[in-house]
Amino acid sequence: MEIEGNEGTMQLNIKSIKREGHVEFDHKEPLPRIAAEVIDIKEIDPIRVTGTATWADPILLVEGKIETTVHYICSRCLTVFERPLSTRLSRAYSVDAGQVEEDIPLVSGESLDLTPDIEEAVFLSLDERPLCQDDCKGLCPECGRNRNEEACSCDTRPIDPRLAALKDLLSDGDSE
Repeated sequence: MEIEGNEGTMQLNIKSIKREGHVEFDHKEPLPRIAAEVIDIKEIDPIRVTGTATWADPILLVEGKIETTVHYICSRCLTVFERPLSTRLSRAYSVDAGQVEEDIPLVSGESLDLTPDIEEAVFLSLDERPLCQDDCKGLCPECGRNRNEEACSCDTRPIDPRLAALKDLLSDGDSE
């Protein structure tokens, strides 16, 4: 079974799932909202969702795998790098208002939009502070050079705030 989709949505046909009892799906769709809302992401490749939807009256069980490649912006050096992302999608939905529980949402109509649950799974799997490499040296706070690519001669040692005023007395300019 193919997921029905408009641009940016992934929907399962509930009637088909009820009729078949168990259907498989494989769909690829861009979800640009993820990159638009996360500052550390430059872009995200189209998301591929594969899995199964099983009818267990009155519950619809959706199990699947979400895969994509995320183009992160390193939180230390601002370099763009990519990393694969793979996560699981596991959710139950009820089509009977009498069977709704806190963790089992009610679905009405002929289709089920998986987009919010897919976005949630991806958001929860993203790197919180993405680094291009574990030992990323970041940018020099003085000259702005990427210290992973080239060294600089800037003095970046912290100055004790109590002695900061003395630094101005030891300026490199002409003195009397």
